[in-house]
Amino acid sequence: MNERTPIGEAELRLALRGLRRDIEPARDLWPDIAARIGALPRQGASRRRHPWLLSLATAASLAAALGLAWQLRAPPATAPAMPAVASAPSLVEREADSLTVQYQAALRELDAHPVPANWQPGIEALDRSAAEIREALRAQPDSRLLLERLRATYTRRLALARRALYA
Repeated sequence: MNERTPIGEAELRLALRGLRRDIEPARDLWPDIAARIGALPRQGASRRRHPWLLSLATAASLAAALGLAWQLRAPPATAPAMPAVASAPSLVEREADSLTVQYQAALRELDAHPVPANWQPGIEALDRSAAEIREALRAQPDSRLLLERLRATYTRRLALARRALYA
């Protein structure tokens, strides 16, 4: 086996210094480097060739921002309310009407059974809530949130009526 003798730190440094050699290049490298740097395209060169490009980009950005702000603006508070009869019902309104018809049909089947007296306040609260949501939907006919609230209220009311069957 080949055994190595440990070397001290000072001896290691001396050995490493002996490995280092500075080598001078055979010719001057700077003229080639300067020529290659000069051949690279400058960042400011496009601005000098097309000074209107920055102005055009700024104008386009400003126009896009104004268009977006115009689209997202709130309707004026003094605008007269449009009559609901003049326009066709929205998809949300039609869905709410359909949901109400189905709910009332299911409720007619389930309300034939007596409901415990202590459940009556909960049933009345759910019915009031459904009526309030329907009224809010008349004011905001495109509100998906109100439609989901109406669906959840109808679901709770029907679930309570179903539980009354087995109570």
